[in-house]
Amino acid sequence: MKKISMLCVLFPVFLMAQASPPIQTLTLADVREAVLANNPSIRESLQRILAAEAVLKQAESPYLPTLTLKGSYNSFDTSTHPEVDIEHRYEDSFDIYGGSLRANWLIFDGFARRARKLSAAYNVDRRELLADDTRRLLLLSATVSFRQAQLAIENIQVLEQDKQFNRILEKDAYKRFEAGAVPESDVFNFSIRVLQAESLVFQAQLDYDIACSVLAELMALPEGRLPENMRPAPVSDEAPTREPSVDLELQYALTHRPDYKATEAGWMALEQQVKVSKGKLMPSLALIGDVSYFENEGVATADNYGDYISYVGVGLQWDLFSGGRNRGEIRESEAEMRALGEQRESLRLSIRSAIQKHIDQARTAREVFETQKQIYELSLKVRDSVTKAYNAGVASITRLNEVQTDTTRSEGALAASRINSLLTLELLDAETGRILDRRPHK
Repeated sequence: MKKISMLCVLFPVFLMAQASPPIQTLTLADVREAVLANNPSIRESLQRILAAEAVLKQAESPYLPTLTLKGSYNSFDTSTHPEVDIEHRYEDSFDIYGGSLRANWLIFDGFARRARKLSAAYNVDRRELLADDTRRLLLLSATVSFRQAQLAIENIQVLEQDKQFNRILEKDAYKRFEAGAVPESDVFNFSIRVLQAESLVFQAQLDYDIACSVLAELMALPEGRLPENMRPAPVSDEAPTREPSVDLELQYALTHRPDYKATEAGWMALEQQVKVSKGKLMPSLALIGDVSYFENEGVATADNYGDYISYVGVGLQWDLFSGGRNRGEIRESEAEMRALGEQRESLRLSIRSAIQKHIDQARTAREVFETQKQIYELSLKVRDSVTKAYNAGVASITRLNEVQTDTTRSEGALAASRINSLLTLELLDAETGRILDRRPHK
């Protein structure tokens, strides 16, 4: 009978355990992997690479001959007055059909086709680099959202601890109030602080939900939010100790950052476009050939056989005057080259400034973390001391409120400084392009 009773008690618990899936820890590496695998912007960039490769294939086609097959069929109905017999009208109808095969092989066009091919090849490189830059920006967004979710979790935990601490004090104050040791206002004070902590928990939960929604969007989750059993991994207790150098980080950025390298590829593509335009000023030479066959059906001939014509030759074309169109194309491409050169220099200055800023922020964030760590440790000692004094009737409730507020704030500031020290280095990695091949900080 006891066994049956025990089974009745444990069976609902077993069902609840079966219904609740285990908590799955989501690391930053997991988020980045999911973003790169599922985000539609990645697939869009890959399709643009395929489009650029198709343009390169088009640019290679002039190296091969073109064959054109033509066919025609025409039905004629004629009525004429011959000059030798103008008093009579002659009417007749007949059909003409035929076909031709024409070949054209470009031999020389002022090196324009070679320049088109090189320009298209540089544009393929540019598209590949822009695809890498899309990955860089997506990883940056995912990292920021992940750290925001971690910070919200830390804030929730801090506020929950604050709420539980004040709830314990509330119960103790109520007991002391019933014993006549403290006024009822002390009980209300702790009740208010419990409610305030709950209100702040709601806001922190909202911050967490927003960060998780952004993560779900970047990871292209169909539900539009993280599963209920999935939680971001807790942040490490220690801050990273890496001390980056401005010169080394800038050197790495200028040789690895995709969008900066894409401007170089774009500049070289425009350089080839200038050569394409200059090639139009030169004559073009091609081998040409044609085989044509036609037959008149309904017209009396001596042998009733069709006719054919074939020829092979060399074609030369030289546009001596185009109204300034070719010269205008050259000036346009050269101006675009200069503009892209200025854009590249502007991007270099922006990268240099951003690297300096993130390095300064990283150094400051590490110093703030070490300071906040000491402040939190001291706040705990002060709170424990004042709590004992309050329970002994020596310290006032106002003083206890102050030290508890200081402890909560210092714990929240410590969590924020720890995450900020991680995020500043990750922002630096995104600025230099290291985020594409660097493992996330713990």
